[in-house]
Amino acid sequence: MLNNPDWTPDQARRELDLSQIGYELALHTLLEAGLLRATSDSRGFTPVAPETAVAWLLAVEEESAARWISAVQERRSTISALAANMMQLQAKSSTETRIQLLTGEERISAALHGASVTVQSEILSMHPGAPLPKEALEASMARNRSVLERGVTMRSIHLEAMDRVPYAKAHLEALQESGCQVRVTPTLPFRLILVDQVLAYVTAPVKGAGLSALEIRGDEVCWLLRQAFEHCWLHGRPVVRSGSAEEGVDLSDREKAVLRMLAAGYTDDSVARALGISTRTLRRMTTMILEKIGARSRFEAGVRSAMLSLI
Repeated sequence: MLNNPDWTPDQARRELDLSQIGYELALHTLLEAGLLRATSDSRGFTPVAPETAVAWLLAVEEESAARWISAVQERRSTISALAANMMQLQAKSSTETRIQLLTGEERISAALHGASVTVQSEILSMHPGAPLPKEALEASMARNRSVLERGVTMRSIHLEAMDRVPYAKAHLEALQESGCQVRVTPTLPFRLILVDQVLAYVTAPVKGAGLSALEIRGDEVCWLLRQAFEHCWLHGRPVVRSGSAEEGVDLSDREKAVLRMLAAGYTDDSVARALGISTRTLRRMTTMILEKIGARSRFEAGVRSAMLSLI
């Protein structure tokens, strides 16, 4: 058709040795592919340049993809609206705390996956024990990124041993780069995952060789678990990249704790009580800390501490 502008339907059918049905099927295929366009002349169709047809096909596919994405987003918004208060409603449906023992890796994994899908605002976690295998950390990283991309806040505390294993340290740095706040500490009391402050998973007493965990629902117990997390968070330290500026700052653990509490909004009296010292002693200590980090005011100390990964 492109090579012979004077083509007719009968001529095309004879030259291609097509039956009437075969000819009509070929026309239908070319029309769907955008290689033919219907016209009002005697032939009924005119050929379309291949590059034009390809551009048209791409436009059709893009339009179809846009409709599909819009439908998915609409369904996601609907499901999110239904799930927004699901765990809160479950927690409030009973005035009693509910605790369930989960046994077996598959059952625990399924519960944690469900929590990662339904979480709305925040996940707090503590991870004692030896670093997991590299493959397990990579799998958890994919789940964490999926949660963080939805705008969920994540804070995670790990043992300092993670900071000394190259692949584990790389995992912690990747968590930070993805938006998770990470700290390390010498010890942790138990494994904890706290979801939206209404659902928690904690280490269960070991019975036999299998894995076990406690699933806890209830505002009061979850509030207590959050206090345990915040205590460990306060006494943890940020993950420091090798060669960072913090290596040149010599602060004691107590001085770092003072910085973190002040950055968290604690008053001088509250910090002094937490450390078991007088307010006057605390203020002298604060002055020494400012000198060590090169700050002239508490505001500047907060900025410098963040730059040095001290808080």
